[in-house]
Amino acid sequence: MAAQTEIPFLDGMKVGLGYDVLTGVATKSPAVMGTSLTAPAQAGGQTVTKTLQIAQETSVLHQALGISGDVSAGSMFGDASAKFKFASDIAVNSFSLYVVVGVQVFNATQTLDNPVLSEEAADLLRKHKTARFRDRFGDRFILGIKTGGEYFAIYKVESLDTTERSSIAGEIHARAGAPGVAGGSLDAAISSKIAASKSKLDVSVHVFQAGGSNTGTETTLDAIMQKARVFPTLVGVDQGVPYSMLVHDYRALALPGDELTFINVQNQQDVLTFNASLLNGFSTVINNIDFVRKNIDHFKNADGSNVDDAVLAKARKDCLQQVDAIRLQMSNCSNDATTCMRVQSAPEDFARLLPQIGDSTRVTVPNMVEQVPIATLGFSFRPDHNLLVSPFPLEPLTAKAVPFTGEPIALEGEFGNLAYVADLAADDIRPPFIGLGAVGTVFVKAQDPPGGSVVSKGSTVKLALRIGAP
Repeated sequence: MAAQTEIPFLDGMKVGLGYDVLTGVATKSPAVMGTSLTAPAQAGGQTVTKTLQIAQETSVLHQALGISGDVSAGSMFGDASAKFKFASDIAVNSFSLYVVVGVQVFNATQTLDNPVLSEEAADLLRKHKTARFRDRFGDRFILGIKTGGEYFAIYKVESLDTTERSSIAGEIHARAGAPGVAGGSLDAAISSKIAASKSKLDVSVHVFQAGGSNTGTETTLDAIMQKARVFPTLVGVDQGVPYSMLVHDYRALALPGDELTFINVQNQQDVLTFNASLLNGFSTVINNIDFVRKNIDHFKNADGSNVDDAVLAKARKDCLQQVDAIRLQMSNCSNDATTCMRVQSAPEDFARLLPQIGDSTRVTVPNMVEQVPIATLGFSFRPDHNLLVSPFPLEPLTAKAVPFTGEPIALEGEFGNLAYVADLAADDIRPPFIGLGAVGTVFVKAQDPPGGSVVSKGSTVKLALRIGAP
C-alpha cells in the first residue's frame, strides 16, 4: 500500500519535487508533473488546534510542538525547520519545566491532480537505473502543500527546588487555561517570587510565530494569551505561509513496466530515528552539566564530597564525543543501509553520574581588601570573646597601641561560612586613633587566600588589617 506522510516545509520545497525520506532533503529536479494543484471540493474553512501542556523532557516538548522523531533525524542532513531550531535554542535541562501554549491554524491541503513521472525520471526507470533514480529523485515525491500558521509561547521555569518550579509552572498553566480575567498581573507575581527565591528561580519566555499578521513578540502572559486567542483571525488566506508538505510513495504512480522494486528503507528510518533520540538525550545531559557548573556551590557528589569543575568539564567533553560518534553513525547509515546499527551508548549512563542538588561544603572567599570597613574602632580583637570588643589593647604606661597577631575575629552575613584570623602591626594604626576610647575604622589591607578562591566551609582566611581613614 502506498505510503503518504506529512513533513515540515523547508525553503526550496515545491510540489512535484522528489524527497529523500532518510535525509529530509528535497531534490532539485521535478520528479512528478500534474495537470493542476487544487484542494478537495468539500474542503473549506480552517482547522484550529490548541495546545496547553507542561513538559520536562525534550521528546515531550517536541511532541507538544508537533516535531516528530524522523524530523529530528532529518535535520542532521538538511536544513532544519525554523520550529526545530526554535526548540533547540531553548536548551532543555532537567532542572526546568516548560509550559507550552500553542495555536496551529491549517488551511485545506492542495494536492497535485493526475500526477505522472517526469520524462527524465521515467527514462531512468525504463533503463532500470533504480540506484541513480533514487540519487536524483529520492524515494518519495511531494504531492501537496498545506498552508496556515502557528503560534507557540514556551515558559521555561528553572529552579533548584522541584516544588518551587512545579508551583510556578502550575500557576502559569492554570492562568493560561483560564478565560481572560481582570486583576493582578501574574508576571508581576512571578517577578516577586524570583526576587525572593533562594533556589536560583528563573522564568523566561520563548515565542515562535509562523504566518499571520501582527508579528510582534509578546513578553507577558496576558499579551501571549490574547495573541493566542485571536491568532486564527490573523491567519487568513493571504496571511498563511507554507506549513507542511504531503509526500507520497512512487508506487502510487504508473511506473514504466510497473516492475520497479524500491529498496525498503524502513530499517534505516527506524535506526536513524532511534539514534536521533539519543542525540536529544545527550543534549539534555550537556545542558545539565552546564547548569551544574554555573551553580556548583548548590550541588554535591553522591558521597557528599565537593563537586570538581574539572570532572564536570571532562564529562561534558565525553558527551560531545558521544554526540560526534552518533552523528557519524547516522551519516554512514543514511548512505549505506548495511552499516545501520543502533548506538549502544545511553545518555542515562552519563546522567546518573552527575552531582545532585544539595548543600555543598564549598564556599567562595569574598574579596575584602580595601572594601567597606569591617568595623568601627573602639574595639579590640579579644580571643576570649571571639568578637571585636572595646577597648583596644594598649602598651602599659605609654598608652601606645600594641601590635597583635593571629587573633580570631567573627564576621557575619556572607562572611560567616569562614573563620578569620587577623594581624595588625603598630605602623598600620593611623590617625585618628590616639588612645583609649578613640574612634577609627578597620580595613583589610591584604588577605590569604585572595578573594574569589574556592575553599571548604570553615576554612581560615588570614587578614592583614589597618586602622585609619579609607
